[in-house]
Amino acid sequence: MKKIITIIALIAFTATATAQVKFGARLGGGLGSVSKNIHADRYEGQGTGEHGYFSTYYGGFTMEVPASEKWFLDIELNYIFLGVVGEGSTILHNVNVPLAIKYDISGFRPKVGLYASYIPAVTSYENEQHSLTKNDLKKFDYGATFGLEYNFTEKFYIEANFNLGLANLLKEDSRHRSDYLRNRTLFLGVGYRFN
Repeated sequence: MKKIITIIALIAFTATATAQVKFGARLGGGLGSVSKNIHADRYEGQGTGEHGYFSTYYGGFTMEVPASEKWFLDIELNYIFLGVVGEGSTILHNVNVPLAIKYDISGFRPKVGLYASYIPAVTSYENEQHSLTKNDLKKFDYGATFGLEYNFTEKFYIEANFNLGLANLLKEDSRHRSDYLRNRTLFLGVGYRFN
């Protein structure tokens, strides 16, 4: 995680010295799901497979660095509320840092990249004895991110993003090494660039 933050900081510093960087803010919501396989004797009620959808919300700041007239580097810092649903429910408070490359096609900007996340807190609710807790989950997540934004003006845009979690968020259990929990989240939101 420290290496990723250092690399992003170096890219941002180099880019700001040579290009017109645009800073902004973003806000939105979406739907999340998890892909999981958790043995019942490890955590009763969590089960296997895709378990429904849950509401998720996010907000954050963006930095867009032009590499050319059409290509952009997009760096973000977001706070995301993610959920995990079984017989009990859990919210993961998530600090998310995506790094993506975008290409402009007449205001449409498809993007692809990677993200790293830190999970500073976990909140269990609804049937708490069947909810995952901070003792069950790792602090770091990472994965791929895909998205599309449409720019109405140079400042205002709408966006759709999909995060595909690649990390197993469950702490290792010697009894069940095959257990896993990975997030899948679709975000829809708006953004505004300050400059």
